[in-house]
Amino acid sequence: MTRSRYFRPGDLIIYGALLIIFVMGTLIAAGGLGEEGAVAVITQDGKEIRRINLGQVDEPYEFQVENEEGDYNIIRVEPGRIRVIEASCPDKVDVKQGWISGAHQSIVCLPNRLVIRIEADAPDAQDGIDGIAF
Repeated sequence: MTRSRYFRPGDLIIYGALLIIFVMGTLIAAGGLGEEGAVAVITQDGKEIRRINLGQVDEPYEFQVENEEGDYNIIRVEPGRIRVIEASCPDKVDVKQGWISGAHQSIVCLPNRLVIRIEADAPDAQDGIDGIAF
């Protein structure tokens, strides 16, 4: 009488290796391993007004960006991440978006014409084929 087993010892090793590969791939694709060389570029009306290397931020701080009409955005910077915490725009989409920290992420406030985007510090890191463009 032979009984078929669902798992053999070799199968468990293969399943474990596949699980580790899946988890690591998900972390890398989602940006969970961090962007140490990320640079936040803040532009208003198409002009760059500030560039912040998020990897070199030691203490959290806030600053205000204001346009000619008196509309404003208050931006909070912490080590490795950035967000808009208050804005004079009516919809507050930029405030609701929360923190960004990975390359190619952005926050946009259309009424105040403000864009915060994250670039990789290394020039060749953002060029070429990535997992999404491929």
